[in-house]
Amino acid sequence: MDRQPECYSVDDLLIDVERRRVTRDGREIPLGPLTFDMLVTLVHAAPELVSVDTLMKTVWPASVIGPETVSHRVKTLRVALGDNPKAARYIAVVRGRGYRVVPTVEPCVRAEPPTGPARLRAALRWK
Repeated sequence: MDRQPECYSVDDLLIDVERRRVTRDGREIPLGPLTFDMLVTLVHAAPELVSVDTLMKTVWPASVIGPETVSHRVKTLRVALGDNPKAARYIAVVRGRGYRVVPTVEPCVRAEPPTGPARLRAALRWK
């Protein structure tokens, strides 16, 4: 089985899956656990579309929720990232089908453990 990368570069975002952190220019963007899980689910599938049903099953595996919960969580994610739904920079909606990450997703691995948010980008070595 292929192991998923520990982190991803998505435009100007750095997503550290292991530490469950998202940073931009060395500054952490606070995301709640479900919002982070949704972002990682979309990133793992990029550039493919992720259906609302898949998001419901992946992000909320033990809960019964509806599409409006997914829509609300995407809105929360967009607000945290500063994304505009009318001119999506990070998360695009395909009405009635699902969501996808807009920019190219680049996997990366840490060369050494970072000691602070400002060093996170410097501590990365690209695959």
